[in-house]
Amino acid sequence: MNIILENAAKIQDMDDIQPGTLEKLAKLQSQYPGAVDIFKLKDCQNPGEADNAVEKYIELVYSKLKLRSYLVQLVKHILKKSNTESVKFSELQGYYASADAPPPFLNREELHGVLMELCSPLTGYLGCDEGQDIDSDRFYYLRDLEVV
Repeated sequence: MNIILENAAKIQDMDDIQPGTLEKLAKLQSQYPGAVDIFKLKDCQNPGEADNAVEKYIELVYSKLKLRSYLVQLVKHILKKSNTESVKFSELQGYYASADAPPPFLNREELHGVLMELCSPLTGYLGCDEGQDIDSDRFYYLRDLEVV
């Protein structure tokens, strides 16, 4: 029966998304407002194959959230360990490079970009005192990003 429905969805140019997948998507958006990019989600619309594409998209979003949560915890850990109020990007980059970070591994520019994203007033997980260059930018902890 499932094959018949999948074929009908392809023929009629319809998306077939399972209720469980829709529930995961709704839960993701409610727990992490703004985490679901509707334009990227739209790219998942392949008639007859949307459910798998949406599942992969949800996994991708969760992996990005886990990485960001890890970075917030890394800043928090460094500050606690060093008993300081902020950490320079160059030091943070060294810790990140030698740590067992969740994938994907970020290069220097990507790491700085994600840290700045976490400093955004819209997210507010970290703060930043910008220096003369990115190596002298100083980051400090504001609040946890818990990924369930």
